[in-house]
Amino acid sequence: MPDPTINLVPVIIAGVINMILGSLWYSPFVIGKLWMRAMGKTEEEIKQGFSTGAMGMTYVVNTISSLVFAYVLAHIIKFASLSTFAQGVNVGFWVWLGFVVTTVIPGYMYESRPKMLYFLFIIYQLISITIMGGVLAIW
Repeated sequence: MPDPTINLVPVIIAGVINMILGSLWYSPFVIGKLWMRAMGKTEEEIKQGFSTGAMGMTYVVNTISSLVFAYVLAHIIKFASLSTFAQGVNVGFWVWLGFVVTTVIPGYMYESRPKMLYFLFIIYQLISITIMGGVLAIW
């Protein structure tokens, strides 16, 4: 059941921050080229792998996921009565370590995915979740 005491403005802002950071992180200007090499694909192969509809659905699911993550993180921050950016970053770090790092690695290992993909993903998640935590705590 939704909690009416959670301010949705910072939740939406944190979700948008996650999306913006992801688009920057995976752009050719940051790690996009390295990510494609780790995937063993070219830019053309990646574009061919997604139809317009599939890409649109991917963005919709990613946006919803970002917003849900921000909403849950807001609950954790509220429950802990945090109010400073540093406290939010700290909680973001522990959420990242306990829930992202530990739950994502088995999938990468069982699927025999390149370790580089795992590290690129979790580093992005570390940056994003800690910033999201900081933003949510100060609101």
